[in-house]
Parts: sequence; structure tokens; C-alpha cells
Amino acid sequence: MERIWVKISRMSRYAYLRIVRIKAPAESIALGLAVGVFSGAMPFLSLQMFIAVSLALLLRGNIVAAALGTWWTNPFNWAIVFPLLYILGKIFVPGDIVQLSIAELADLPLLELLHQGWKWLLITTLGGCIAGIPLAVGSYFVALRAVRLYHDKRARRKLERQRGKLHRD
Repeated sequence: MERIWVKISRMSRYAYLRIVRIKAPAESIALGLAVGVFSGAMPFLSLQMFIAVSLALLLRGNIVAAALGTWWTNPFNWAIVFPLLYILGKIFVPGDIVQLSIAELADLPLLELLHQGWKWLLITTLGGCIAGIPLAVGSYFVALRAVRLYHDKRARRKLERQRGKLHRD
């Protein structure tokens, strides 16, 4: 169990460093990350990064941070995240989607299958928006603070190195 926490800790530190080391203004990085986090909450699995980059371009956020922000939802946690987004969206959308087994889905006419799929997509997209907005706002402020602290610390170290060179000369 300890190994898992060490791996999670290392991956978190790596993600943090990848974001704060981007050479761009802190506001741009934070906005890009927030847009990516919001896009990651959308159920459009193959389009999340495209949506994030498009929104980042539109809002003048950092594109790299936007792409990195989408990875909070990934193939390892989709089975957990998307049912939760569906449940959240279901609170606001009346009606129900019939639960079907795989055998029943295989026998379902194509139009009925598409109809059920659109209902699921609508409900999950709504749940993604409801969850994505506060997650994006929170990630904006956390990222803004983290990037500013990192940039300030880096500027201080650079200044100290320059002062050290002057005193030696």
C-alpha cells in the first residue's frame, strides 16, 4: 500500500512541476489549467483535449496547461467519474434511462439505441458542467497561487546567484 502512495506522490509532484515550469504568465497558466479541468468533466472522451485547447485559444489561456488539465479524468477513472456526473446531471433532468443488459442492448433497434445514448449524453454533459465549473474555479485559484509562488521563488534564487557573482568579482 505504501508503494501506491509513493507513486501517487511522485506523479502529483511531476504534474505540479510540469505546470509551474511553463514559461508563461501565471494568469495564463491558471486559466489554461482551469479550462482543461472544466473540459475534463465533459463526457466527450476523445474531444476533451480539443475542447480545452479551443477554449484556451479563445480565452487566451495557456494551451499546454489546458491540455494537461484534461488528464484529471483518464481511462483509469472514467468508470468512477462518469457515473457520478450522470447522477449529478440526473438531479436536474427529469425522466429516466432504462437500464439494459448487454444482450438487450444488442437486440435494441438502432434508433432506440441512439435515443437512449443522446439522453445519457445530455444528462452526463449537464452533470459535467455542474461539476466542472466549481472545479475549474478552484483549480484556477490554486494554480495561480502555486505558479506565482514558484515564479517568485525562482526569481529570488536567480537574484541571489547574480548577487553572489557580483560579490565574488
